[in-house]
Amino acid sequence: MAYKHGIYGIQVPTADTLPPSGVGTVPVYIGTAPVHQLTDPSSAVNVPILINSYEDGVAKIGYSDDWDTFTLCEAVFAHFKNKIQPIGPIIVINIMDPTHHSKEATASVQAVNGVGYLTDPIVLETIEIDGKINGTDYTAEYGADGRVKLTGTTLMSLTSVKYKKMDVSTVKILDVVGSNSSGARTGIEVVDLIYQTLNLIPTILAAPGWSHIKEVKEAPVTKSDDINGHWDAVVLADIDANTLHDAISWKSTNEYTDIQLKVGWPKVIHAGRTFWASTRMAVRMQQTDFDGDNVPYVSPSNKQIDITGTVLKNGTSVSFDEIQANELNAHGITTFIFRGGIWVLWGPHNANYEDSVEVDPKNVFDASIRMMRYLTNTFQKRYMHLIDGPLTHILVDTILNDAGTWLNSLIADGKLLAGTIRFNESSNPTSSMITGDFLFDIQTTTTPVAKSLTFKVQYTTSGLNALFGGES
Repeated sequence: MAYKHGIYGIQVPTADTLPPSGVGTVPVYIGTAPVHQLTDPSSAVNVPILINSYEDGVAKIGYSDDWDTFTLCEAVFAHFKNKIQPIGPIIVINIMDPTHHSKEATASVQAVNGVGYLTDPIVLETIEIDGKINGTDYTAEYGADGRVKLTGTTLMSLTSVKYKKMDVSTVKILDVVGSNSSGARTGIEVVDLIYQTLNLIPTILAAPGWSHIKEVKEAPVTKSDDINGHWDAVVLADIDANTLHDAISWKSTNEYTDIQLKVGWPKVIHAGRTFWASTRMAVRMQQTDFDGDNVPYVSPSNKQIDITGTVLKNGTSVSFDEIQANELNAHGITTFIFRGGIWVLWGPHNANYEDSVEVDPKNVFDASIRMMRYLTNTFQKRYMHLIDGPLTHILVDTILNDAGTWLNSLIADGKLLAGTIRFNESSNPTSSMITGDFLFDIQTTTTPVAKSLTFKVQYTTSGLNALFGGES
């Protein structure tokens, strides 16, 4: 250690609160990221990437405050920088490829003492300065402020620089929707790679900044059932409207009415930053699930969110009370209201819900829909190791006892009202058993959501007797 004599001051990076460990629900986001900031951008295109913290996100996909261009940065910020409870991990799938989604540009750089800066979202490897060699005459690197720093003693006071910069206008809907051509998956089709590459089950799919486009919404909704032939997920999406009643009609006209779909409106704001509703819904759902032992039996509705107001897509402030919010809820739209001194998510239904229209009881509430999918996912994951082994009478009893114990534990904790498992002869005819196909019958009742509580108060004259010293 060097000799010191005197007084010194040292600045160190901010130590942000880290998300808790043991989180079970992992949202999946599809969108665009500033991967041009990375040394090897190609490694972060159309692959599932697990993000465990804000710093991890910056290292793996880059970061920019331009969320309109780089939509995945909003998700990283919302999960790991929120003041209520930083929560993660999340999985991101970046579809923005510097090779294809960029355009030629030039700029004049004012160099001072051999140092100059560029502010465009530049693909580093494309920088060219006439008569100079990158790595020999100058270096180019991204700084913490998102600018490209050019350093070189041979840089002139005014240097012309050619490069390619990222161009979100070249990203098409098909890039987000993706494809599975010759085994090379892109866009939302990359969801199929999550289980085999990360050993995680995708249960929430979102594409903020894109999901208000019907063609994009349809892709994750289609994908959400039987992912990899097994896993069931829910989808979060946004509504593109400027008024409350427009939001209701827009949802119906554009057919945002799927059972596995939860829609939100309007956008929200916090500390000058604007967020899509779907992002805030995902954060709140992950927080709520974690508080519920990673079992999604509790609706995220009426739970605190880290916002200061609601706004339209263009940033114009919009406000409404609980009565108007309930009008949205009656049409299966989740929103945000201020009550009890805090902002909360408001709406316990998915997009399939319509007041006064008959709905299958298991699909009335968001929590019930998610619990049914949680059960099918868990049973498959819990017993997948038994496939292709011998099914003996002892093994049948083992499954019945093990699954029954698990269901009873959910009932004891209030996460289910009822749950039974049976191996019935009527469900397993000889013709099925000789081909190795067996079926276990499970019946369950999810815990209902207390959508409203009414306390009926009635006046009575009997209390007047107290005036005469008698009993009321």
